[in-house]
Amino acid sequence: MQEVTHLFLSPQIASILDIVATSLFVIYLILQILHHKFMWYVYIPSCLAAAITFFDSATWAFAALNVYYIVMGFVGIINWRKDAASAEEHKGFILLNKMSPKILKISIAIAVIGIPALYFILGALDDPNPFLDAFTTVLSIIGTWWLTRSIIYQWWIWIIADVFAIWMNINLDKSAFVIQFILCILSSFLGLYIWNKRGKYIS
Repeated sequence: MQEVTHLFLSPQIASILDIVATSLFVIYLILQILHHKFMWYVYIPSCLAAAITFFDSATWAFAALNVYYIVMGFVGIINWRKDAASAEEHKGFILLNKMSPKILKISIAIAVIGIPALYFILGALDDPNPFLDAFTTVLSIIGTWWLTRSIIYQWWIWIIADVFAIWMNINLDKSAFVIQFILCILSSFLGLYIWNKRGKYIS
């Protein structure tokens, strides 16, 4: 386990923010599994707290990832409002989109190019876990994009990304986030089951 550096927060404040981010994220996970519109309103403050604590520990890609999450949270709100009429019409179902060849090709390109490129950038910035940070970040970017498009395969992306996120947070001694990502993996399997059972494809 590595010694954790704090750039601007005291260890006590950093620990409190970790707990706040994790607590809000647990609520978000429940709402995400149920595909409830309020998930985004819980997701955004959770990611804000996480972004601050990861910037504080110089885990640059994961910090930037949480900023990306915040932006995608607002995208999720916008998309949800656009689909509100359709959601009301198909009440009781989770509305899903099929994986398009275009989205799949772009996602593969992001992974193949993004992971090694980000690894070298993070190494130059003295990130404490450049490979784990890069791998988890790129997969999480893809997973969040698929989530905003209601693509069921996003659950598998999260399972893989969360395994590496657990490894990274063990190295950073962030026990609250280790618990968070263990819960993420469990909820991903549950979400996959529920989405398969209640899912209805609209495109």
